[in-house]
Amino acid sequence: MKAKKNDKAYLQDFKIDIHTNNDIYFQELALLFDKDEFLNLLPYLRKTYKVVRFFPLDEFEKLLDSSEKGWFIEKTTTKVNFSKYSRAKEVEEEFPEFYDFICSPDNFLPETLDAECNLICYEFKRPPYFVDVIKQAIFCGAVDDTLFKPTEAKTVDFSLLGAWPTLDQVAIFISPTSTYVDVEREFKKAKEKMKSNEWLSYYNPHSDTTPNIRKYREWYWERIKGKTYQIIADDWADGHEAEYTTYLDVLKALKIYDKLLAS
Repeated sequence: MKAKKNDKAYLQDFKIDIHTNNDIYFQELALLFDKDEFLNLLPYLRKTYKVVRFFPLDEFEKLLDSSEKGWFIEKTTTKVNFSKYSRAKEVEEEFPEFYDFICSPDNFLPETLDAECNLICYEFKRPPYFVDVIKQAIFCGAVDDTLFKPTEAKTVDFSLLGAWPTLDQVAIFISPTSTYVDVEREFKKAKEKMKSNEWLSYYNPHSDTTPNIRKYREWYWERIKGKTYQIIADDWADGHEAEYTTYLDVLKALKIYDKLLAS
């Protein structure tokens, strides 16, 4: 089989390492951080936010907090380059106050960082719970699940609603008189909303993990490195004698992964 020209080889320099034992989390993270469009943003983001060397994951919060304090003290400002985002016009029309804020050259770096990570969520139609792991990806070149919390009980400050362009989330609020029956009934309503509301559609197809998602991702990045389907299959078979793997298995798997990345 003739090897196809590999136009994505440069992306391997930006690959984000994912550290989680939860396969559902792994899939959610991989399907954002393996998108070409996200990876192509990273050089710009790291230059904007002055990433010289990566933070260790286990020190991420401490080191980012220290950097942000330094930016405030030094009064370091920046603004977002909207030319990097395909949905910039939409943000300007739908969220004019946010657009004006994020375009201002007078914002301190920590303010702009938080706003831009929310903008990235909007760009890729991801919920707000991706913000912290996007910051990890920028500053660590890796992510884990310590700050990734798709399920979390938290208080919502309604005065902030509309301040940021974020994907809608469904929250179930309870009171001292709520019963399990009440919560179950509302849970069913929430699931129906996810099927019918365009801005909740992200949640619906991601409730189940794809079998072999870790293997598919590994093959995807081997392909990025320029390996043929046959070599990928042979290498996998050498390390996994119990599995019979052909180039057709790899080809089929990567078609599935590409489809997932495009979702």
